[in-house]
Amino acid sequence: MQFYFATFKRLILILFLLSISRMCLWSFNMALFSGFSFAQIFNAWWVGLRFDLSLISMILSVMLLINFLPFPAVRKRKVQKYIDAAILVIVSLALATNLIDAIYYRFTLKRMTFDIFSYIKSTDAFWDVAPTFLYDFWWTVLVGIVIIAFLIKLYFRTKPTFGDDFNMGWKNRVKSAIGFIVVAGLLVIGIRGGLQLKPIGIVDASLKAPAALSPVVLNTPFVMVKSYGYTGLRLKNDFSENELKTIFDPSKSYKPLHQKDFSVKNVVIIILESFSMEHMGYYTGKQTFTPFLDSLLSKSLTYKCVANGKRSIEGIPAVLSALPTLSDESFLNSSYAANSIEGIAGTLRKYNYHTSFFHGGKNGTMSFDSYAASAGFGHYFGLNEYKHDGDYDGHWGIWDEPYMQYFSRQLEDFPQPFMTTVFTLSSHHPYKVPEEYLNQFPKGALEIQQTIAYTDFALSKFFETASKTSWFKNTLFVITADHTSEGGTPFYQNSLGQFCIPLAFYAQNDSILVNQKVDFPVQQTDIYPSVIQYLGITDTIISFGESVFDTARTPFAVNFFNQKMQILNNELLLQLSGDEPMALYHYRTDSLLAQNLINSQDFSSLLRFQKAFRQQFNNRMIKNQLTLRP
Repeated sequence: MQFYFATFKRLILILFLLSISRMCLWSFNMALFSGFSFAQIFNAWWVGLRFDLSLISMILSVMLLINFLPFPAVRKRKVQKYIDAAILVIVSLALATNLIDAIYYRFTLKRMTFDIFSYIKSTDAFWDVAPTFLYDFWWTVLVGIVIIAFLIKLYFRTKPTFGDDFNMGWKNRVKSAIGFIVVAGLLVIGIRGGLQLKPIGIVDASLKAPAALSPVVLNTPFVMVKSYGYTGLRLKNDFSENELKTIFDPSKSYKPLHQKDFSVKNVVIIILESFSMEHMGYYTGKQTFTPFLDSLLSKSLTYKCVANGKRSIEGIPAVLSALPTLSDESFLNSSYAANSIEGIAGTLRKYNYHTSFFHGGKNGTMSFDSYAASAGFGHYFGLNEYKHDGDYDGHWGIWDEPYMQYFSRQLEDFPQPFMTTVFTLSSHHPYKVPEEYLNQFPKGALEIQQTIAYTDFALSKFFETASKTSWFKNTLFVITADHTSEGGTPFYQNSLGQFCIPLAFYAQNDSILVNQKVDFPVQQTDIYPSVIQYLGITDTIISFGESVFDTARTPFAVNFFNQKMQILNNELLLQLSGDEPMALYHYRTDSLLAQNLINSQDFSSLLRFQKAFRQQFNNRMIKNQLTLRP
């Protein structure tokens, strides 16, 4: 037991010093966190211990498992010296990394990610300026020396008392084997950061502390480990800053649509799981699985919309924060997940909007709760907040019909104005409907279509309930999808059709949102700026989309799939692999994308726009410039 107790004390020492080095980022840059109280900073430190424990479990797992093997050889003094030396080197590097970032943070406003090594490799001047940094911040080096010296001194004060004559009988072997299994289990839990649905990631730092304090919650080695393997984005310099802004500038501000500057309306954004245009007779003119939505859209301003991704984890940030995905890794899983972001909720909170995000799935699913906190949503309602277990579908969460009724009831209790988002889930594999509705909805060629019809029914019940409330008449509804489902016809199976989703703006008795259907190209990232302009908010925002109400807009849409970027304007669709154009289609006359015009059609203006868009996206993501800084 003495061996286990000594190891435990050593781990507590490492955890304490790691948390101290993590907090150096705050203590060395207090001016950057001046808006937070001591209680908030202390809470960030406390929450960050979970990430510190996860890191320790990751970087010391091999050494600890070797240390607890049920063999007497590992207890020998020589073996223990090697193990101790390896642990001290690894921990010292982790401490040093935190301290380096305590200074580097002020230049980037984010924790270093693994792509820092690519940056060092590609920057010849790094080794030239490194001595200057060491000289200018000599006191950081001194702090590092003190902390590491403290680590070494106290580490060996808890040295286990056994030597080369240590004997491990069969009883001790059994106890040691049991201890090994227990330690292995604890390490797995530690690496995952707990027993929650999925291992903690970078974005989870915003779950229990303000998003702006994420750098205080996180430790740099954790961020670097979690971002390992991600190739990262590369800084682009195709255009000068002045020229770049003339081609594409994500800093947007709009003139109000209404006579008064600011129209105080509630905003309800409904994001439908896997709702392709293909399932909706309103768009196809064929068999419909959405009779209610067809009717509602006939009273709305509607668009044929292009999704910015193929996964929910990509669609949610695109809809709510105007952030597309331009790599194989979604923003929420990338090394940039700790970047400061805003979006509809963050902007409207400045205007005293009550903000909330609803999803009937398990809390932690695809880090939606963490994203919501980062994006400015004040409240998150998931499966944990829903108290009726009988409505659980057995797979993903709460059936859409009862959850949409729950959603409506919650809105009645919210102060106005409110901005809220609900993300449905029933139209998802395994494509089941509640038993009481078996054989009541049409079944099409695709399994999903029965569940599409069920969700449409749930929406009809929601609007029936909501229309009787006091808030309904003063509310803008935005209806769209997170992404498409599998396609059943050739167009919806090609690289344009598999991104085609609905988009509708509906507000009762609003002449601006007249009954009209607008063709491509409109995309998910256009929703955020459109809502802002519709409400008459003249703030400047960062958006990688355009307001649909802006008559001077440059219509375009982008997405990324199979390591290819796709961009389209009013006439042409261009596909690129990296920076290399691969295919060009005139999608309006060639909807099946059968004729590649890459060698016969001029597309220089579209390529120029694509390069500018990519430069703005990459550089702002890398430099953490997704919000406007004071």
